[in-house]
Amino acid sequence: MIAFSCVIVLATYAVLIETWRRMLAAWGEHLPFGDAARIWFVSNLARYLPGLNQVFVLGALAELARRRRISPAAATGAALINTAVNIASGFVVALLAGFAALDALSGGHATLGIWIAVVLLVGLLLLPSVMPWLLGLVQRTTGRQLGLAVLPRNAIYVSLVGNLVAWTMYGLAFQYFVHGILGHGAGSIADYVAVWSAAYVIGYLALLLPAGVGVREGALVSGLTMLHLATFGPATVVAISARLWLTVLEILPALIYLARGTRPRLQDTTRRDGSNL
Repeated sequence: MIAFSCVIVLATYAVLIETWRRMLAAWGEHLPFGDAARIWFVSNLARYLPGLNQVFVLGALAELARRRRISPAAATGAALINTAVNIASGFVVALLAGFAALDALSGGHATLGIWIAVVLLVGLLLLPSVMPWLLGLVQRTTGRQLGLAVLPRNAIYVSLVGNLVAWTMYGLAFQYFVHGILGHGAGSIADYVAVWSAAYVIGYLALLLPAGVGVREGALVSGLTMLHLATFGPATVVAISARLWLTVLEILPALIYLARGTRPRLQDTTRRDGSNL
């Protein structure tokens, strides 16, 4: 069960990497999957630094993208949008997948949560149309040219589909992982998708903590117990084990890439006219 959950998580990473790669293509940038995976895994190591780790992630991603002759602006722009869509879609998935439990816990008032999810989805779909207006408003208000390109409509749609698929795969992996840890399990895949996506988003929003450590585990314990998937003791074991599980699966590929070398080849650091970058 645990081994199969690891395979599903790695497949989920592949979906997220391909999503980012296709978003880059919407900006006219083309990056082989192997290079995209290298950049994605290595830059994500910065998530484990204390402080505003997301800033470090974007900085590392921009530098590694530049070494592969990819526009840092396009790379970071795609990553920022993908992060925003990831958080919003994770919230939507948590609400929709956990509707039955949310409805019971709120005394039949879960409809409000569904309306919030609908508004978020509509907002994401309208973002390519609204963004130019927002940029124009900011530029008129501040009197400064932001130098941001028009947001490709396809980038939002690709990100939305990719992240919805990824959240579902994460939930499936978590279900197998819980069964592997406890030797048994209750509930449906929707329950596990709801618990994982909610906990992950809550942990992600804890910006000053490395990878949301502590916050995500608390949310996992609360979700597992509220949905009657485990009692407090086993839920705590699952939460701590899940942190180790996901950390290894995030760090190990990055260390393999680092061991193989992430420094750019000579042709990546030399301009076509022969001068150094």
